[in-house]
Amino acid sequence: MRRLLALVMLAATPSLFAQSTPNSVDILAAENLFWTNYTAGNTTELAKQLTPNFINVEEEIWTRDQVLAFVQSFFKQCTLAPVKIVDPKVAFLTPTIATLTYHARETPTCGGKTMSGDTNISTVWLLQDGRWQMHLHTEYAVPPK
Repeated sequence: MRRLLALVMLAATPSLFAQSTPNSVDILAAENLFWTNYTAGNTTELAKQLTPNFINVEEEIWTRDQVLAFVQSFFKQCTLAPVKIVDPKVAFLTPTIATLTYHARETPTCGGKTMSGDTNISTVWLLQDGRWQMHLHTEYAVPPK
């Protein structure tokens, strides 16, 4: 009987691994949802995507609360065109930790004035409670040539 049980468990093992294999599509979907929530100024949904100890690194280093406050304030007077992810590269450090790097163009409009700039972005995603959450987000504004 033990032999039969062991064979059944071994036969089921590949399907268990297949179900838990990390997927780049999930990471890209999470990042796109982040930008959808961000550009809509939807801090309620955005907050759900950020880990409690989320950090944003740009010119300054901001906490989760600082980012959410900024988004709430920014979108009272400005808009941001949809952000398109260009040349994404996903790497899984573990089945529950992924990094995403890509290029994007950000186009905010404030007070009737529209600016545009190229940006290099990296994000660290953690799989927690069955969903991907953003732990770290960095942006570097690429100087015009």
